[in-house]
This record gives sequence, structure tokens and C-alpha cells, in this order.
Amino acid sequence: DFNRLAEALEQARSARRRWLADVAHELRTPLTVLRGELEALEDGVRPLTPQNLGSLNTEVRQLGQLVEDLHALALADAGALAFEYEPCEPQQLLEDAFVRHQRRFEEAGLTLTLEEAPVALSLSLDPLRIAQLLDNLLENALRYTDAPGEVHLRLEPRGQGVCMVVEDSAPGVSDDALEAMFTRFWRQEASRARASGGAGLGLAIVRRISRAHEGDVIAEPSPLG
Repeated sequence: DFNRLAEALEQARSARRRWLADVAHELRTPLTVLRGELEALEDGVRPLTPQNLGSLNTEVRQLGQLVEDLHALALADAGALAFEYEPCEPQQLLEDAFVRHQRRFEEAGLTLTLEEAPVALSLSLDPLRIAQLLDNLLENALRYTDAPGEVHLRLEPRGQGVCMVVEDSAPGVSDDALEAMFTRFWRQEASRARASGGAGLGLAIVRRISRAHEGDVIAEPSPLG
């Protein structure tokens, strides 16, 4: 028992060190880019143009999103992530997400479709958190689905609740990644660029939101590929 306890403590310490190293790396990268861009503007190496300012703004937005995601995960770990539940129609939340993302999918050469719910349902949900959950899932599908491809949204009644299904076409992930993808900072390809891969926090937040609604999130192979 003592040996198992010591091993568990060491694993916890190692996980904490990896977590801090990952956070430092993810924060350092956009800050380094911003510093280099600003120094180039100050030295006159790069002209002060709307295009160059737009590049800086993109880095600031990515940094801001990373900080917000880290803050959300920290609150979730502390049990302090705020939820405000109210009667909601899950199908309407899916429709709202569909409207928000349809144009971006079209621009990426992907077809986003929404199926009608077989029955009308009303559940006690936090609409803002479920919207955040759907946004993260769809953002993930947008980044990791090859064009031309397709992504389907639908509801499946399950007892007193509901299953929200997001299916995408190829490429898929390996079997051993189906669970790992919900851990913080996980990427299928360690070398994937931030611009296309994100920080690897979106699916971890999805799991926290799912469990706060007495549910969960799972990944499995899609019929679409």
C-alpha cells in the first residue's frame, strides 16, 4: 500500500510538472511572436500597415482565448465554474450552433448538416455552456476534417436525457487516442502548428461541461470516416 501511494504521488507530481511546462510553452509562443512583430515595427523593418496590425491582432486573440480556456479549466478543477441552468430545447441549441458555424465550414470546403430531432425535448441546461461545448466540438471538426468533407449534427433521445452527436468525415484518430484527446494539451501530432491545431484545451473543457450536466463525452469511429 505504501509503495502504491508513493507511486501515485510521483505520478501526480509528474503530471503537475508537465501541466506547468505545457502552460508555459503555450503562453510563451504567442508572446514571442508578438514581441518579434512589435520590435520589427519599432525598428522600421516592417511597415505599419493594416495587414501587419491584423497579424498582431490575431496573435492577441489567440493569446486571449488561451488565457480564457486556462481560466475555465482552473475554475472547473476547483469546482467553481459557474453554471446557470434553465429549461432549454437541445435542438434549438444545435440550430443556433449550426447558424454560427455554417459559413466557416463552407469557406473551408466542408458541408455542415443538421438533422431534425425525432421528438421535441426540453431539459434543464446552461445554454451558454452548452453553446461553448458545441462551439469547441465544431471548431475541432473544422480543424481536423479534410476538404471536401462533411460534418453532421443530430440529437438522439436517451432515457430522460439526450445525446448530442457530432460526426465528421476523414481523417480519424487511432484507437488509443479516443480517450486521450480529452486530456489537456493533447494533440494527435505533436508537430502540428498552433494556427491549425490550437492549444489542445477545447475538448478538455467539453468534458468538464458535459460532466457538470451529469453527462459525459466520448469519442468513437464515425460512419463518415
